[in-house]
Amino acid sequence: MKILRARSEEAKDDRRQALLEAALDEFFEKGFAASRMADIAKRAHLSKGTLYLYFDSKEDLFKALVETLAAPNIDQIESIAETSHSLEQALAGMRALAPHIIRDTDLPRLIKVLIGDSHMFPTIVQAYRTQLIERVFSIIAGILERAHAAGEIEVENAPLTARIVIAPIVLSALWQALFGRDPTAHVDLDKLFEIHTRLLLKALRPDPAS
Repeated sequence: MKILRARSEEAKDDRRQALLEAALDEFFEKGFAASRMADIAKRAHLSKGTLYLYFDSKEDLFKALVETLAAPNIDQIESIAETSHSLEQALAGMRALAPHIIRDTDLPRLIKVLIGDSHMFPTIVQAYRTQLIERVFSIIAGILERAHAAGEIEVENAPLTARIVIAPIVLSALWQALFGRDPTAHVDLDKLFEIHTRLLLKALRPDPAS
């Protein structure tokens, strides 16, 4: 019985994942507003009734996509912040993580959907901002504030500087979502974030002459 139950739970997880993947494909190709639940179910090779067993609406699907794609990456950023003993170490951890997020996950496509149809579901967008985006800003600001207190850097406004830290990641995610299939638009992400890290450290470190 335990084996059968485990297989049943695994099948449920597989169907849920198939529906999420189908939903992201539909949202990305057609936009959130034009996507239909029936088309999502069809793309997942499941019935519409099965879809409604898992998700009540497109909004529920989008929330689940945010939780599945965004939240785990933010958890990793938080882990980097908690285990790093210096700003340089924290930035090195994020520099290693960022290319993976952009190249190997569907988060860039989710961000593109979010931007393209944000006016259609403002409540979800607000939740995304407060629960996820601002959480990232808070984590990065905390790293900067600790580095400032330790004398590693001089930072005038940690929350605003945190946006500068994150900006290339967001830009690169959008670039990937829009132009990722075009080989002529390839960007060396590892080199990009290496340069960004070097510039940040150079700009933030105290001036020895002062």
